[in-house]
Amino acid sequence: MKSLSDKALFELIQQSDYEAFNELYKRSWKNLYTIAHKKTGSREDAFDLVQNVFMGFYDKRVQLQINIPVQDYLRNALIFKLSDYFRARGFQEKHYKNLELFMANRSMTEHFHEQELEMAENEYQDILDLIYQTIDDMPEKMREIFLISRSENYSINQIAEKLNLSPQTVKNQISKAYAKIRQNATQHHISTAKIAFIIWLMNS
Repeated sequence: MKSLSDKALFELIQQSDYEAFNELYKRSWKNLYTIAHKKTGSREDAFDLVQNVFMGFYDKRVQLQINIPVQDYLRNALIFKLSDYFRARGFQEKHYKNLELFMANRSMTEHFHEQELEMAENEYQDILDLIYQTIDDMPEKMREIFLISRSENYSINQIAEKLNLSPQTVKNQISKAYAKIRQNATQHHISTAKIAFIIWLMNS
C-alpha cells in the first residue's frame, strides 16, 4: 500500500478497501491536524475535526468524484469543517451584538417589542442560512477561494500565491461568488444591502 499513489488508494477506497483507507489516513492526518490545531488552538477540537473529515470521506466514498489531488480534497473538506466550527462557536458570542446592529441598520428603535425582536432574529437567521447554503452550492474552487478570502482575510495576491493561481483568476472567482449570493438574495426578495451588511458582520 505504501507504494501506491493517493489516486490509486482512493480508487481502492471506493471499493471499500479499509487497508487503503488506513494508509491514506496515515499519510494525511498529520498535515490536516496541524492545520486544524493552528486554527482552533485546541488539540481535542483539532483531532475531532480531522476525524470528522475522514469519517465523511469514507461514508461518501462510493459516490465521490474527485477531480483534484486527494490531499487537496481533504484539505478543502477540513476548511469547510473549520468554517462550520467557527460559525457555531462565534455565532453564540456575536449573535446578539450582530442582531442589534442588524436591527439598527433597519432603522428600528432601541426599545423593541418582543414580536419585533423575534421577527428580526428570524430574518437575520434566514439570511445567514441563505448565505451559507449559497456558499455550499458554489463550485469547489470558487467556494475555496471565497472562504479563504472571508475567513482568513487574505489579499487577492496572497490567495493567488497560496492556490497557485493568477490574481485575476482569484478576483474573478470572488466576484462570481458575490454575484451568486446577490442573485439568490434577489430571488428570495432580500435586498443586496442586507446581504452585504450581514457578510460584513460575519467577518468583523
